[in-house]
Amino acid sequence: MQPTSPTPSHGHEEPHRVPLWALFLILLALTAAEVILYDLWVNYRFVPKYALVILILVFTLPKAAIVMTYFMHLKFEKQIIIGLAVVPFVMACGVVLAILSDTLQLKPQAFNRVKAIGVYQTHDEPSQTEPGAHQEPRTQPSEYGY
Repeated sequence: MQPTSPTPSHGHEEPHRVPLWALFLILLALTAAEVILYDLWVNYRFVPKYALVILILVFTLPKAAIVMTYFMHLKFEKQIIIGLAVVPFVMACGVVLAILSDTLQLKPQAFNRVKAIGVYQTHDEPSQTEPGAHQEPRTQPSEYGY
């Protein structure tokens, strides 16, 4: 009795076929969706900018996965690729959430508020004696020191 092997014998393996046209159409549709989404956002501002970035990333991640899987020949290294993609993504999300929560917590305590110190005038009013004439510039400093 010969042992049976689950792999094809005598080198008769299935040819490696990549559905190029299907991949092209998927990448085209995702890219078109990103462009349309951005164009709608520019015209209507229906979501905040950070939400737009997140939406565009949602469309970009599948495109990156398709390119890595088929065109970088990483189809059979799924566990490594998932680890390389997911771990930094989770860490980046954690950092963004930490910064956002810290920013929102400290916003009422911000020390960089600027009070209006007056109205800046570029030209003095015309002189009362001559119509259209300008007054001489001030020689004494104002109460603000300039």
